[in-house]
Amino acid sequence: MLEPKFPKAVLANFFTDLSYLMENGGDTLHVPNIYTNKFTASTQANEGDGVVDQSPAQVDVTLAIATHIYVAWIFGDMTIKQLAFSEKLNKKYADEAMNVLMVALEDSLAALWSSITTNVVGDTATVLSDAEIRDAINALDSLDLELDETAFFFHPFVFWTQLGGISKYYSQYSSSFNFIRDGAFGKMDASRGLRGVLYDQPVFVTTRIVSGLQTYRNLFAHREAFGYARQTPGMGGGEGTTPSGIRVQSAYLLQNLGMLTVADSIYGVAVLRESAAVLLNANSSAKMS
Repeated sequence: MLEPKFPKAVLANFFTDLSYLMENGGDTLHVPNIYTNKFTASTQANEGDGVVDQSPAQVDVTLAIATHIYVAWIFGDMTIKQLAFSEKLNKKYADEAMNVLMVALEDSLAALWSSITTNVVGDTATVLSDAEIRDAINALDSLDLELDETAFFFHPFVFWTQLGGISKYYSQYSSSFNFIRDGAFGKMDASRGLRGVLYDQPVFVTTRIVSGLQTYRNLFAHREAFGYARQTPGMGGGEGTTPSGIRVQSAYLLQNLGMLTVADSIYGVAVLRESAAVLLNANSSAKMS
């Protein structure tokens, strides 16, 4: 059986999953933003003077659960009867449908690149350079964001034909420049699209990186930059719902003389910390020799 190939759930496995907060219902998740209104140290002009409060304001960041997508198909009685291993075939179709829905979530997260305005490096006409990689890391490090919770996300074209041509990356033999690892990450990490390390930062590769106007919109981000929540019925452990938040249901329809199967998912995505992500623009056809 020739099955379709799908990208891995790279972005959903990295960014902040707030699904647990939506288990009891509701259509909008409120995330108070206090990090842009920091306290400052004050002193008394004279001993005994009253303190002056700073009354910082909160910004309400919202995440709306507004997307409900599905994939449905019917196997007729004749197909079911004549196909050997028909139950296995239906399982294969279910796996394909779940992958389609997972890709939709990945695309929704990748599309959040258009909201990044604070930190933008690279351009639409040239390859991504080592200097731009370092500029991206510096942008988040200068904001005191934890660099052990950040990562790069590149399109395969950029990874192989642009970064792959930077000699520093493939000629170094230290833990900071393991451009392509030799399998030491293990199966779990490989399943997440993890390819290597640059400047001690994990490098993920995914085809879901957005391409437009001859530009790949690669990312360097802290895990709190983007958030998402899934609210598919049964996610609390109900029958037919997978750990990925995708529900699969089947029922025989007499009027159709066949078995209907539907896979569906309800979710929403949002930018939580806009300044905690860096947009890495790279030309979609230029290559590094």
